[in-house]
Amino acid sequence: MALTMNPRCIAQWLQHAQENRYAIGAFNANTLEQIQAIVWAAEIEKSPAILQVSHNALLYLGNGKSVLGLRYFHCMAKTAAGSVSMPVFVHLDHGTYHEVLWAIGLGYNSVMFDGSDLPFDENIRQTHALSRIAHSAGVLIEAELGEVPKPGGTANEEEGALTDPYQAKDFIEQTRVDSLAISIGSIHGGKKKLVRLDLALLRKIRDQVDVPLVLHGSSGVVDADLKKSIDYGISKVNTATQSNLAFSDAVMAYLHENPDVVDPRKYLVPARDEMSKAVSDRMKLLGSTGRAQA
Repeated sequence: MALTMNPRCIAQWLQHAQENRYAIGAFNANTLEQIQAIVWAAEIEKSPAILQVSHNALLYLGNGKSVLGLRYFHCMAKTAAGSVSMPVFVHLDHGTYHEVLWAIGLGYNSVMFDGSDLPFDENIRQTHALSRIAHSAGVLIEAELGEVPKPGGTANEEEGALTDPYQAKDFIEQTRVDSLAISIGSIHGGKKKLVRLDLALLRKIRDQVDVPLVLHGSSGVVDADLKKSIDYGISKVNTATQSNLAFSDAVMAYLHENPDVVDPRKYLVPARDEMSKAVSDRMKLLGSTGRAQA
């Protein structure tokens, strides 16, 4: 790590990852215990990390009100980030237009506007408007072009749409976003590592754009392809299902062995510990371990 880097500037860290061929892990969290698991892993691995919250998690945390969920998550995540010495950032994942505005106002380090279901021109218009607002507040903005499939959704959601390299170049030039989430074959919600990436497409996208690229839906991607994708330009890797599995499996295992336990702390402690181990393993795979050590 260059000693002149600002430990609180996520844009510099993503650029550093791009230049040095590693990826920063962005981990979705739904509870305080999951947030703690992520920052503890960052401290152990001497790694930068991103705590991120999805639209559905916002509704969960806010009891159906996403703006309240944004406040809850920001307070918990900022407290957790401040409890460790590693650079840990707070990010809104797959936000709506108004959620992005609220997150910018609350002080999130970065935001992701998901306009992937909009017509291309409208996606550009809305993303550009949010980009100007985010940059005026010193907030990094990520957008998505193409669509990562969502198993169990509609037929279109299950099929998704791969990112067009030339459209990506046009999109970035018109919106001025800081990073771009692309669709190259990954899927949301993958529980087993069976998915292969279109690495040839990734290289074509990389040839056309120079901003850090983001991989969503990484949990089901085979490790070899994930490593190659980082060599070819992926700088941020989102992970949710893989860490959720570690957390949930630990809860179920504990309750199976201790069916009379009613104190949630008894099963949340091992769940938190197992998720932290899974996050540590992920950081090692992404090559971010030791990157935040001066």
